[in-house]
Amino acid sequence: MSLKNSVDIQRYSKGDVIISEGIISNNAYIVMAGTVQVTKKIENKTVVVSKLKEGDVFGEMGLISQSVRSANITAMEDVTIGIIDRENFEKQLDEISPDLRSIVLALVERLRFTTEQLSNIGIQLQKTRDAIQSYTLKQ
Repeated sequence: MSLKNSVDIQRYSKGDVIISEGIISNNAYIVMAGTVQVTKKIENKTVVVSKLKEGDVFGEMGLISQSVRSANITAMEDVTIGIIDRENFEKQLDEISPDLRSIVLALVERLRFTTEQLSNIGIQLQKTRDAIQSYTLKQ
C-alpha cells in the first residue's frame, strides 16, 4: 500500500487557513499544486517559518507524535492538497520495525523543538531590528 494511492484531495483558495496552530488533527498533508506559508505566533507576533511548494509535506509532526499543531498553514494562492489520514498512515508505519519507529518519533520531537527555537530567534531578531531602527530615528 502506497501513501500516494490513499490520499484524499482538497482544494483551498488564496488566504484559506489549512491548519491552525494549537489544534489536534489526525492528518498530514502533501502540497500537490501551489504554495502554502507556515507561520507561528510568538509573543503576539506572527513569524513566517517557511513556504512550502508542490511535493512538500506538512502536518507530519502532529500526525506522528499525536500532539497539537505547532504552526499555522495558509494557502498563498489556490492550492491542491493531498490528505493522509491517521488510519492509512498507521498502516504504513506498522510495516517498519519498532526501533526505526522510535527513531522517527525522536526526530519529530527534535524537529518540533528546533522549530520552536528558530521561531524564538526570529522574534528576538525582529526586536533587535526594531530597537536599532528606533535608535537610528532618534538621532
